[in-house]
Amino acid sequence: MTTTQTPYGIRLFFRIMMRMVIAFIVSVPIIGLGGYLIFASTGDANIPMWTGPATVGTGLTLLVFGFYMTAVGAFPTPNLGQGEEVKIERHPTMKPAYARITLSIPLFLITAFLYGFTELAYMFPFVTFLFGLWFFFKGVMRYFRNLHVTYMVTNIRAIYMYKFLYLHTNEIPIARIVQISEKRSMVEALSGRGTVVVSSGIGARMTINMEEIDNPGSVAEVLRSMLPNQA
Repeated sequence: MTTTQTPYGIRLFFRIMMRMVIAFIVSVPIIGLGGYLIFASTGDANIPMWTGPATVGTGLTLLVFGFYMTAVGAFPTPNLGQGEEVKIERHPTMKPAYARITLSIPLFLITAFLYGFTELAYMFPFVTFLFGLWFFFKGVMRYFRNLHVTYMVTNIRAIYMYKFLYLHTNEIPIARIVQISEKRSMVEALSGRGTVVVSSGIGARMTINMEEIDNPGSVAEVLRSMLPNQA
C-alpha cells in the first residue's frame, strides 16, 4: 500500500497563511476602532483628535509586526541527517496567551460602557482601558513569542530552536541523555501543560527545557523509549 504525503512547500504555505490570519484578526479590530475614533472626533469635542490616528497606527504596527514575526517563525527548520526522522515537534502552548487576550475583552467592554453610558469622569474608563490594553498586548506578544520557539525530538537528538532576529539552537544527542524529568505547577497540571527537562550534564548547554508544552508526558515517554537502556 502506498501513501501520499503533502509536499513540504505546500504545508509551509498553509501554515504561514493560518498564522497570518491570526495576526489579521488581532489587529483589524484595533484599526477599526481607530477609524471610528477619527470619525467620532470630528463631531465630538470630548474625543481628542490624536486618539484616532494613534489607534490606527497601533493596529497597523501590530499587523506589520505580526506578519513579520509569523513569516520569520516559519523559517528555517533544522537540517535532518540521513536516516533521521522527527518523532515529535512542539511549540510552547498558546493557552496563557489566549487567556490574557480573553481577559482583555471584558475590560474593553467595561471601558465602552463607562465611557458611553455613564457620567463618570474619563479617568475611570481610561484606567480600565489601560488594564485591558496591558492584558491584550501581553497575550499577543506571548503568542508571537511562542511561534518562534520550537522543541523537536528526532530519533537522534533533542532540539531547542529560537528564531527571530537571529537563530539559536541547542541540541542533545539521545545517546548522551542522562536524565529526563517533568515539571508541572498546579495550574499547569489542571490545564494539561508542563515542562520536560532533558539533561546530559551540568550547565545551560547540557540542558534543554521544553517549557509550557501541551501533554508533556507524551514527549517524555518518546524520549525515554529511545534511551540506550530502553532499546
